[in-house]
Amino acid sequence: MTLKFTAAIVGLIMSSSVFAAATLTAPEDIVILAVNDQEVNTGLFRGAKNNYKIDAGENSISVRYQGYFDHTDGEHDILKSGVVTIKTPALQDNQSYQLALINPPQNFEAAKKYAEQPTIGLYDKNHQLLVQQTGANTEAKPWLSSGIFGRAYDLTQKKTAPAQQPAPVYAPVENNTVVGRNSMDTTADQKLIELWKKSSKAERQKFMAWLAEQSQ
Repeated sequence: MTLKFTAAIVGLIMSSSVFAAATLTAPEDIVILAVNDQEVNTGLFRGAKNNYKIDAGENSISVRYQGYFDHTDGEHDILKSGVVTIKTPALQDNQSYQLALINPPQNFEAAKKYAEQPTIGLYDKNHQLLVQQTGANTEAKPWLSSGIFGRAYDLTQKKTAPAQQPAPVYAPVENNTVVGRNSMDTTADQKLIELWKKSSKAERQKFMAWLAEQSQ
């Protein structure tokens, strides 16, 4: 194994383990509550757009619709839906994605009805719809009762299937799979990256030492 090839493998592992993430953007009327059942702390104040870094690959994103409405008498209302859990397709490393309401309500009365069964879509950077999810999930979530000042909750309990939420609707994907050397190399690279992510510091040091020996 040459030094050049060794450096290429190390560079691949290091860059993938550090930057294996996608960017997710949500508008003001979509609140991201949790990713893969881990609570997201959005803080007291939220901007018009919120950017989040999430792992590449498939994710479970729990959100809710939240609409703010001013009335002519000076009063206002905030409408909140139940939890909508979106099962994403495989998100790509270093790519940007955006959540958006599908057929958003235009007035307060419509919003009250919309909050009962919101429809939220996930789009790629080219504004192509990847998946849409309709319906709120009535399953109890431990992180729903913990606010930003609440105590920490153990979120490692066994996951249960979503309740009262229809199946997601995914956009069709063209079948461009090519079976050959390139696909085999990609699979091997992915396995190597996953092993690197799961290994301890001591195991990584041993591997780096082994690579150094191969280049001598």
